[in-house]
Amino acid sequence: MGRSDRCFFSFLWLPTVFLIAALILRLALGAAAPQDDEKVQTIAVWQWEGRELSLPVRLPCLEHPGEVILTAQIMPSEGDHIYLKTVYAPLEVYADGELVFSYGQPGSYPAFLLDPPTKVALFPLPDTGRAVTLTFIYQPPTQRDHMALHPILVGSSSAILSRLFSTMGFSLLFAGVLVTMGILLWCASLAVTRFEKKGIALFWLGLFSFCCGSWVLGECNLTGLFIKNPGLLYGMAFCGLFTVGIPISRFCMILFGSHQKRLLAAMCHILELSVCAALILQLTGTASLARTMYLFHVLGPLTFCLCGACILQESLRYHDPMARRFLFPMAVLTLFALLEVADYYLFHWDVQRSFFFQLGVLVFQLMVSVLCGYFIRDSLGLAMENRQLGFEVSLMEKQIRAQKERYQFLSQASVMLRQQRHDLKHHMAVIRRWTASGEREKLLDYLDQVSARFPEGSLEDLCENEAVNAVALHYQAAAREAKILTTIRLDIPEDTGQVPASDLCVIVGNLLENGVHACCGVKAPFLTMQSRLSDGILTITMDNAYSSVTKAPDGTFCSPRADGGMGLPSIRSMAERYGGGCRFEDRDGVFCSSVYLYLFRTGPGD
Repeated sequence: MGRSDRCFFSFLWLPTVFLIAALILRLALGAAAPQDDEKVQTIAVWQWEGRELSLPVRLPCLEHPGEVILTAQIMPSEGDHIYLKTVYAPLEVYADGELVFSYGQPGSYPAFLLDPPTKVALFPLPDTGRAVTLTFIYQPPTQRDHMALHPILVGSSSAILSRLFSTMGFSLLFAGVLVTMGILLWCASLAVTRFEKKGIALFWLGLFSFCCGSWVLGECNLTGLFIKNPGLLYGMAFCGLFTVGIPISRFCMILFGSHQKRLLAAMCHILELSVCAALILQLTGTASLARTMYLFHVLGPLTFCLCGACILQESLRYHDPMARRFLFPMAVLTLFALLEVADYYLFHWDVQRSFFFQLGVLVFQLMVSVLCGYFIRDSLGLAMENRQLGFEVSLMEKQIRAQKERYQFLSQASVMLRQQRHDLKHHMAVIRRWTASGEREKLLDYLDQVSARFPEGSLEDLCENEAVNAVALHYQAAAREAKILTTIRLDIPEDTGQVPASDLCVIVGNLLENGVHACCGVKAPFLTMQSRLSDGILTITMDNAYSSVTKAPDGTFCSPRADGGMGLPSIRSMAERYGGGCRFEDRDGVFCSSVYLYLFRTGPGD
């Protein structure tokens, strides 16, 4: 695995570690909760209409259409605070008849919301030194069939916060990790899509993570104590809940939707239209998001079930290996989404809201993060192989071009040689006549004329191996055209043993290409390459001038090219493939490269 592979792999492992840390923190906070509970008083029994009422409770709005007045008497200590939560219901709190808290009165929130958003509050009790009568006056919501009344906590602010963190801290941290993971996956998708089109699936996976995080963050009671904007949290919670099925269906369409693309696309369009309709109903003041939520309690799990079924079919019927990898994570997510809906409508277990869905998303994200790491690693490897093949193809083209030039030169020389052979007997007759007559001056002039007609230039061979020679000649010509002082002496035989000539062309071509590129902008450019074959080991060295060089944190050299370059990693990979290695260093303004590899194995046991 290369440096870039490891970078991306750890990039996806980072949020996975965060998720595990969040789970450990949740267990630790849960273990510490009993100590804090002793300092916090839960007021769960209230007087209502002359009888006792235990909280939490859900009161049908049709049976109790007017305001609900609850009273209780407490004995507060110095510095005690009240923690409360009101769900879409305007509320006034009185202590001994004095108003100490008010929320959700008409005009205090945008009219299109219809009901005030859910509000949590922590405020101090008046310090009277005696028993205090608390009076809570709730107005029923207009957009719900029932009014949910939650227990009231009394205690010091630190003790109440400690208790809340012990029960809800995991959700808050979990939501933050999901949002962070979404952003990281978006960044990863930008990098991966440069060489793999399916990398856009990471964007949709990141959006799914972001939507889940937004939902949990808006739903978490702790968030309301730090973000004093109930309307914003209301929008975050419902928009996250309503849209969570869209990115996961898009994700499945890209990776597994080759056979069920129309079905997944139809489901995605239904979700998108439903979200738009819900937002329009809310903004026009027709129906709140809290009322249209029930539709998405059906559409969300249905989307997960559909995606799971498509992945199952791709896995079993079409034997898609990637579908097999994602089948279990998708099944877990679907199961826990169904458990969440069942708890909301049927069981009402004593767990925090969205607990089961959070647990499902946690397991899903843990497994998918690992799978995405492997996906990115494999994509990077494939991209590197494609670039390697592209470079080898370009080398072959350069070899063919160089060989064509050589064949053209030989063809021209052959035609001229036949012409000269034809004319030779005439030249010999003239030379014989002027030699016999003793006309020395005419003879010398004639010989000069004949000599001038001989072709100039000669075929240059840099090594015995034709393929490597053609590549070296190509870059030598390019270097000389760029006015680079070039010296190339290679000892590479025609028989290259276990190493194909094409791989040697890759090494020599990469070295020379990098060297020519590095000499650009240098006042006195030079390039020297030589090789030596001894005991079956071929050693290639090259020194060249350079204008600038950049080192990575791990000590390797970074290419200054816009595309990142691949020459040095390719050379290293090729050398190590044949039991060799390479070394690159800069010394006194000279970049020195050395590569060795085994052409022939001569040691014992070979």
